[in-house]
Amino acid sequence: MVLTHPSRIGDIDRYAEQKLGISVMTLMERAGRAVADAVRSYTKIGSRVSIFAGKGNNGGDGYAAALYLIRDYDVTVYDVFSMGQRSAEGQYFLSEFMSNGGVIEPLDFSEKQITSISSSSCVVDAVFGTGLTSDLPDIALKLSRLIATLDGVTKIAVDVPLGVNSSDGSINHSAVYRATATVVLGFMKTGLVSYPALEYVGYLIFDNIGLQYTDFEKDFSFDDYRVDRSLAVSLVPERGENTNKGSFGKLLMITGSKAYRGAAFLSLEAALRFGVGYVTFVGEESLCDSLLSRFPEAIYKRTEDISDITSASIDDLSLTSAKHSAVLAGCGSSVSDGLLLLLQRLLSEEGAPLVLDADAINALASEGDEGRALIRNARRTVILTPHPLELSRLAGISLAEIQERRYSVANEVARDLGCVLVLKGAATIATDGKTTYINSSGSSALAKAGSGDVLAGALASMVASGHDPLKAAALTVYLHGLAADALAEELSEFGVTPSDLPREMARQLAALIHGELLNI
Repeated sequence: MVLTHPSRIGDIDRYAEQKLGISVMTLMERAGRAVADAVRSYTKIGSRVSIFAGKGNNGGDGYAAALYLIRDYDVTVYDVFSMGQRSAEGQYFLSEFMSNGGVIEPLDFSEKQITSISSSSCVVDAVFGTGLTSDLPDIALKLSRLIATLDGVTKIAVDVPLGVNSSDGSINHSAVYRATATVVLGFMKTGLVSYPALEYVGYLIFDNIGLQYTDFEKDFSFDDYRVDRSLAVSLVPERGENTNKGSFGKLLMITGSKAYRGAAFLSLEAALRFGVGYVTFVGEESLCDSLLSRFPEAIYKRTEDISDITSASIDDLSLTSAKHSAVLAGCGSSVSDGLLLLLQRLLSEEGAPLVLDADAINALASEGDEGRALIRNARRTVILTPHPLELSRLAGISLAEIQERRYSVANEVARDLGCVLVLKGAATIATDGKTTYINSSGSSALAKAGSGDVLAGALASMVASGHDPLKAAALTVYLHGLAADALAEELSEFGVTPSDLPREMARQLAALIHGELLNI
């Protein structure tokens, strides 16, 4: 799904009117019907509905919705700023609502008014829409807090709930309520599908109100996407018939260690199932022997444990990496001087894309500015796959700030370091600082040690086979979540293990390729 920033909505509306012949009046009428339909889907006929209308187009949408609800519901519109409507279109729907017997009251928070609002079956927030990114004015802050106290009342937001920033997904903790549903009009807004906002918008009801993305793509650039099934299908790389193992690249894997042997098993199986032609696994002898008995498909290069790696072995790995089309390092490697020396060498040399996970990120983070400079000045493409705490260590940004501004922080760090960044967690974000993919699949079934090793292995495999790193990240993240969702149907979110994921991810990829829907 294509996403857009709220700041572009005005341009989109003008383009729709001037180039496509769709007037603001038509858009407002369609928006009103969409909101009214949402109210009807949640609210019994004859119930009390309270609509809070602002002075802009969002308020106009609220008046249009009120007009289409008045015959079947007890509707009162509260004029939040006591200013009516500033647009001619909004004034028209306000006037039509009143001429059909509608009731409009200035919002004053009197005891009588609060009692009436509290007795509503449904309230509709049509105050600001997408235009507000600053702190709420006092009256809107007070209204949002009132809505938050309404137990058992359906809460419908028009485009965005009060207190939610639809640009970046951040929230104003002192001024946010949990919507039952948010009716998103025209284009899905970027911030609404990212946490923490996603926790407050409720069920997202999208209505394009007649604005087709294809009508705008010639003159508008769209850089943000929510990865759903249809988009994921478009991200699957083609595999020609007249090909062989050499056609799909070689992956060098430096994962696992004496301390974390399981990470090697998980990342290796995922890599083998995601398309690369050859996999060379580097590890100490006993680990390689254990892996060989399970995965005879891989090639094994025996060396010291990563924590004890010698300069001679680093020289050898540098030569080996030059013969591969991608390198994966860090899954279960343990932070050590040996790992850091290897990373310094790989980052300073020209070569194939380098996927860095877990302890590789932690090792660079331990070097502070110097570690960041190694990534920034790398002579190869770097793909980082941190969870929030790892990103906090690497970027020197507090964990709280990362979780409050996931979308913005991910983009800022990717731009600063010149890398592809995969910020894991709910609604995982993959970005190169220019184009951003926000994931729609997955659940707490993935909240287990080892899940990230699987993701890193699958991603590195796709990159090694020649797929664009950012698109590969978006696709593997989606399949990772999709596999967890499918397994949770059978095993519950409690019962899914990371070992279950590689085969199920491959199964879900097959379903995408063949146009099937499996288990979910």
